[in-house]
Amino acid sequence: MPAKNESFLLYLLAAALILPVNIYLIGEEGLGAGLQSSFLRYQQTYLGTSVITLADDLGYVTSGIIGGRSAFSILLWALGTALLLVAAGYLIYIRYTGVTGSRRSLALLTIGGAVAYLLSCIAQYGPGLHGPAGLAIPVGVPLIVAIAVYILKAEGMDDEPEYEEEDEDDWEETEEEE
Repeated sequence: MPAKNESFLLYLLAAALILPVNIYLIGEEGLGAGLQSSFLRYQQTYLGTSVITLADDLGYVTSGIIGGRSAFSILLWALGTALLLVAAGYLIYIRYTGVTGSRRSLALLTIGGAVAYLLSCIAQYGPGLHGPAGLAIPVGVPLIVAIAVYILKAEGMDDEPEYEEEDEDDWEETEEEE
């Protein structure tokens, strides 16, 4: 039977995939601004309002429309999304097959997604998250890291089965029997 805690973890991972992860400004002159979540970007520029999906971004990269730092940034963002999807899939697998899962693996996948998102912002905007390309505020990255820490501390998902430790009295009894 699925643990209540695993359902809550699944909701947290789903929230990490849906909620905005990055707030950004385009260019130093304020050419535009936007919100970016795992699967799409909403941006307003002087040219108008756009909703750009991750699939569209990847299409622009593969067709050569976007290149350089921007392309690398999009690929890192896609990697972060993929890692969070794998984490959610792994949690669903654990939940419905009854297999004892590893909190460490789940937390590493989640933290890996957060790190990929942060590296994506650094690749686009520079190490200070501010540069000629604009400004990024990765508000969702600390939240995703907090989810990973919660996963590590969550009860009901053991890495290994617990065994009773032998008391000193048990040790003495086995010595006397010999």
